[in-house]
Amino acid sequence: MRAALKRLSPWIFGIMALVLLAGCGGRDKDSFSIFIMDKGDASGIRDELAQKLKDKLGEQAPTIEISVSPLYNQQKLVVEYAAGEHDLFLLPEEDMKLYGQNGSNLPLDDAFDKKTYTRGVFEGGVFKKKEQGEEGTDVIKETHLYGIPVEQMKMFKDLKYNSNTLFATIPPRTSNKEEAIKVLKALTE
Repeated sequence: MRAALKRLSPWIFGIMALVLLAGCGGRDKDSFSIFIMDKGDASGIRDELAQKLKDKLGEQAPTIEISVSPLYNQQKLVVEYAAGEHDLFLLPEEDMKLYGQNGSNLPLDDAFDKKTYTRGVFEGGVFKKKEQGEEGTDVIKETHLYGIPVEQMKMFKDLKYNSNTLFATIPPRTSNKEEAIKVLKALTE
């Protein structure tokens, strides 16, 4: 499996770079989209999770849309990432780290304690603008907190959904980074 993932890496990076450079999609700005792909089926918690998030975030909360893939499929995950339609991803640790090498996860250091979520700290890619006069972006390797383990999230504990390999991460193309952080905090507190 790892060999297949390594062969896909350049392809994944190419798609992600094209999508990131293309700009934001035409999604409704009053909605917040979460995509969940676990090695098990998480569809049984979708409605209850959406309601708990709405209750926790209050009246000012955006409409929460949760998409769950009933089966793990690497190609579907690549497509979902590349489409740029989701603000928060919950995906297996190995995928989070693989995509993170190419700049597909935002650093969370400013909002969460790296010491609390040490499993989500790794060296990954961060998009940086090129020097003045140069066009485009570079992917620079930096160590940051890129993902929060689901097993440490209070809301998932309350739902009795235990996945020790699933992580929440924010993609660079999220429609609203502050809102994504707010939702991620609601899941953890």
